[in-house]
Amino acid sequence: MGCRTMSEQVHIRVGEGRKEKWNAHATEDHADKYGSVSKLIRHAVERQIEMDTGDTPVGPSEGAQTVEPNGRIDDILTGVEDNGSALEEIQNRLARLHDDVVSGGMPEPEVVFSEVYGAVPAVEDSFSEADEAAIAREFGATAAEIADDTDMTVEEVSRALIQLHYEYDDVAMLMTREFDSPRYWREGE
Repeated sequence: MGCRTMSEQVHIRVGEGRKEKWNAHATEDHADKYGSVSKLIRHAVERQIEMDTGDTPVGPSEGAQTVEPNGRIDDILTGVEDNGSALEEIQNRLARLHDDVVSGGMPEPEVVFSEVYGAVPAVEDSFSEADEAAIAREFGATAAEIADDTDMTVEEVSRALIQLHYEYDDVAMLMTREFDSPRYWREGE
């Protein structure tokens, strides 16, 4: 059995005019040497690597193609670098979007939850037997009041309060007609 080598594809995005120019050069002007744009690109890249590493003289050799300053190889390299930068930016944006979805839009959910939890008023022991409405009137705080205390937005605090109310047994909430918005407090310190 023969040995097969695996190759990977490299995709280069270029404008239509450049593509036509490269295609004409490879398949019409120098069809005997290249025959395809892929072979032209491989040749140009290998030649540039040889020149950069000093493996061959910079001057044209017999049958070699000259490379004009800021010519095709620079264009290819610039295109590849531009594509790499664009892909990196897309990857960073996707990571930020993912983090926003997971955190519910909060920049640092652990910090927000911790600060909001600490800012929720605690019920004093002397009120531990009182009914919820009395506790809410005396100790309860709204999301807007807690936001003022923590220098966070009301939206961040509201999200955190809802989450804390459902995750922690000691964070209580009461909303009645008496109150214009839900009031939150911590029970049993």
